[in-house]
Amino acid sequence: MKLKDQVAIVTGAGSGIGRAIALRFAKEGADIVIVYSRNDANAQESAAMIQSIGRRALVCKADVSDGPALPRVVDQVVETLGRLDCLVNNAGIYESVPFLDMPERLWDRVLDVNLKSIYLFTQAVARYWQEMGRGGKVINIGSVHGVRSWQGLAAYAAAKTGMISLTRTTALELAPYNINVNLVSPGAIAVGGNQDLISDAEFTARVRREIPLGRMGEGEEVANLVLFLASDESDYITGADMVIDGGLLLHPFSV
Repeated sequence: MKLKDQVAIVTGAGSGIGRAIALRFAKEGADIVIVYSRNDANAQESAAMIQSIGRRALVCKADVSDGPALPRVVDQVVETLGRLDCLVNNAGIYESVPFLDMPERLWDRVLDVNLKSIYLFTQAVARYWQEMGRGGKVINIGSVHGVRSWQGLAAYAAAKTGMISLTRTTALELAPYNINVNLVSPGAIAVGGNQDLISDAEFTARVRREIPLGRMGEGEEVANLVLFLASDESDYITGADMVIDGGLLLHPFSV
């Protein structure tokens, strides 16, 4: 098992890509900390699925953009599960609003959840590792929106672009402490709202036309890449942005 008896925090693990990552990690021997902010039922369902695999699941309800709350989560994890090896910053919100109609409060919320949270949680976890004199792995979940523009996604794209620079900078600063920081940037993945589009014939036709591999990705495929970055197989990789998009960014158009 690649993560035998390790402990990983996965934010937003109640559904979608986050749940896929949590389950993949559990199958590789890790205990999982589910950090979520809204849907209690989804978080508990993910926990039950992890426990059915035979691993421990700790459910922590917290706003990932609340700075003072995150060191308390780290303390709870270590006190309850005894260690902490990996942080997956997956939580995010997706809002599509025309730029001229976007209220400031929405801009702030998208940047807080999608970008500020990465700085806050990575800092809290890295400070713990530094104090303990040990390293760890941080994997941020970005998006192809970080390098390609779509209408209506000014705040979301700004956050995802910011994640690229934040990943590189933290990788550079945390390398002396044996902390690896990497970014995974998915394209069109068949989870959440995207899953509902599979039955749309027009959307499916566009996918086949504009994604070179001719299909959307699966949450498990993203999870496999994140697993690699969390394992010791990636110990010499840091500051990387690994795109998993079926070739979408190679195409001159977008879905």
